[in-house]
Amino acid sequence: MTAHLERDVADVARKWVPDTRLGVFEVTVQPGALAGCTTSRDALAALRRIAADARLAADIRLLPDSSVGDEQAAVVATAVAPLLHEPGVSADRVSEALHGEILEVLERRSDTWLRVRVGDGYVAWVHSGYVSLGSAAWAEDWAGRATVRSLGAELRCEGARFRLAVGARAAPERGGRVETADGRVWDLAAGVLRPEIELRVEARLAAAPEWALRWFSGAPYAWGGRTEWGVDCSGLVQATYAARGVALPRDSDLQSTAGRDVPLETAGGGYAAGDVLCFADGRRISHVALWAGAGHIVHSALSRGGVVADDLFADTPAMRRLREYLVAVRRVEAANR
Repeated sequence: MTAHLERDVADVARKWVPDTRLGVFEVTVQPGALAGCTTSRDALAALRRIAADARLAADIRLLPDSSVGDEQAAVVATAVAPLLHEPGVSADRVSEALHGEILEVLERRSDTWLRVRVGDGYVAWVHSGYVSLGSAAWAEDWAGRATVRSLGAELRCEGARFRLAVGARAAPERGGRVETADGRVWDLAAGVLRPEIELRVEARLAAAPEWALRWFSGAPYAWGGRTEWGVDCSGLVQATYAARGVALPRDSDLQSTAGRDVPLETAGGGYAAGDVLCFADGRRISHVALWAGAGHIVHSALSRGGVVADDLFADTPAMRRLREYLVAVRRVEAANR
């Protein structure tokens, strides 16, 4: 009986929450009950039917749940907030959120850990020390005011300094000052803060790989990173297109389905600057890069220490291996549109 129920529960998971990076399905068969939580209403309904047929209780929470209370939203108040696979300081980092980004709170465990959904759909855990909490209306107000984006901005206030990563959000104030998500008001000491619309225009004046090199060149490789202080391959692609006003998924395998397919060509003759090259080490997409033209790519690679431009057709072991692993090319937007 238990094995049959576990198969039924697994079937529900595969149908309604096939990717646990983008949803929650944590349901187990326990004595007398199905118990756990999910973000899918359809999955919850199916589980309740299974429980009723088996004459079991359905102790399953739909997230967001009551632990959230009136604080349904979080705004990142630090420079960067690590997003973790599990609620623990030693858990694997899966991504990170930038200052001023809004997170949907799905679950709260004590006053320490929050399960959140990020703007790109990713679901992860964040320590409450990295964020400010408030209602959905409070977050909406912040979103309406936080209209400037950082391009290496460094802020100053009464002797204190605060660095904002590329793409971080802040709210403009009179006299050229800005408010950060923690309510403090700062002067701009260095770098640039651009209104979002101007950032998009400026980014689109350059080819995507050119923009990526301008702001991320030399950034070290960091798994789960999204900033010039540390970035992985898909984080670089996501950040580059975000500056252009194009939202991409977080991970390389998800990015491999964005945009439209471009036929593979041995010499890359049909590729346009900014096309996303997708590489598979085995059956899964494990690396992405931006096509820069003339045989070159821009990418963040652990083997290269971080963000670099490489000649994909160079006669080196690393580039020969990459050419063998190329399985797809995606065109997300026209080169300079």
